[in-house]
Amino acid sequence: MKLLYCIPALYNAGGMERVITEKVNYLINLPNYEIIIVTTDQAGLPIRFQLDSRIQILHLNIDFNGHFAANLIIKYMLHKRKLKIYKTRLLALLEEYKVDICISLCGKEIEFLDKLPVNCKKIAEIHFAMNYRKHFLTSRKSGIIWEWLGDVRTYQLKKSIEKLDKLVVLTKEDRLKWGKTDSNIIDIPNPNPLQNGKRALLNAKRVISIGKLDAQKGYDMLIDTWALVTKINSDWTLDIFGVGEWKVMLKQRIKELNLQGKINLRGSTTNVLNNYLESSIYVMSSRYEGLPMVLIEAMSCGLPIISFDCECGPREVINDGVDGFLVEQGSIDKLAEKICLLIQDNELRKKMGRQAFKASKRFSKDPIMQQWVELFDNIIE
Repeated sequence: MKLLYCIPALYNAGGMERVITEKVNYLINLPNYEIIIVTTDQAGLPIRFQLDSRIQILHLNIDFNGHFAANLIIKYMLHKRKLKIYKTRLLALLEEYKVDICISLCGKEIEFLDKLPVNCKKIAEIHFAMNYRKHFLTSRKSGIIWEWLGDVRTYQLKKSIEKLDKLVVLTKEDRLKWGKTDSNIIDIPNPNPLQNGKRALLNAKRVISIGKLDAQKGYDMLIDTWALVTKINSDWTLDIFGVGEWKVMLKQRIKELNLQGKINLRGSTTNVLNNYLESSIYVMSSRYEGLPMVLIEAMSCGLPIISFDCECGPREVINDGVDGFLVEQGSIDKLAEKICLLIQDNELRKKMGRQAFKASKRFSKDPIMQQWVELFDNIIE
C-alpha cells in the first residue's frame, strides 16, 4: 500500500509534526507499506524528528509563508499563483508514484484535493477543532468582522472536506460537531509518542508548560495567573518551554509583573522527557486545541494536569477531579486556585499523578495505530 502524506513542513517541534513522524515510522515497519511525505514550506530547514530512512521525503518549496506580510491584493494573487503550482505538482506526484491513499494534514492542498482528477483515495486528517480557523483569527483580532471572517473560513474548510473519502478527527467531541455536516467521519486519537516507564517524584517545586509562544497557547493568561500563585507560593517556579512570535511580548509582561526568576521562558528543549520528570504539575492555558499531546505525555510521566476547558481535547484527556482539573475557559482566578491547591496538598498531587499515569495508557501506540491500519484497509477495498 502506497501512502502519500501532505504536510506544510517538518521543522517545527509541534505536536502534529511529532505525531506524524511516530505514525509513519510505525507504518513503514508493517508489511507492504510504502510512504512518501510531501512538504510545501520546509525552506531548507532540518527535519525536527527522525524519520525512518525508508520513508521518501519530497520538498516542493512552494513557500506559502513568503507572502504573509504583503498587502491583501498582492497576497491574494501570490497565493492563487502558488496554489496552482502546488496543484499541478501534487497531481503529477500522485500519478507518477501510483499512490493508493493521499492523506492531507489540512495544509494548502485541502483547498483543491477533492477536485484532483486522480485515481486514489483522499483523506483529511485534522489536528485541531473544527473551528480552529475562526479561533486562529479571533484569538489575535477582536470584533464582528473577524468573527464573521472566521465563520467564512470554517465554512470554506467544511466545503473542501465534505467530498473527500474520509475525515479523521482527534476527539469524539469534534466528531459530533463535524457530523452535523459530514457523515463520512471517524475519530482516532493521537498515540502517545513517549515510550516511558518512569514517573515523576512530584517533589520538585516546579510547574511546567510546553507549547508555541503564540495566541493559541494563552501564555499571557498563564503569566497573569502565576502572579496570583506566587503571592502564596513564592518558592515555586513556572517553566515554559517553546518558541514563537509572542516571545518578546511575554518577556515584557513577566518584567512588568516583576516575575523574573519566578517564570522562566526556557526556549525549545531536546529532552522533553526529563523536563516532565523533573516537574510536579503540568498546566495548560490554551484558548483552543485539537487533542493536546503535551497533556498525554505529561500524564504518562505521572504529572497531574490543570487545564482550561477549551475547545476541544482537554475534557477527553482529563477526568476532572481524578487525574487533574478542568477550569472554566479564561478564568485566571480559578486556574490559580487549582494550581495552589495541588502545590499545597502533597497527597492530592501524588494521588492525581498516579491516576494520570494509569489514564495515559488509553493512548498507547499499538491499539491506536491498529485503527489506522483498519481504516486504510477498509477504504481501498
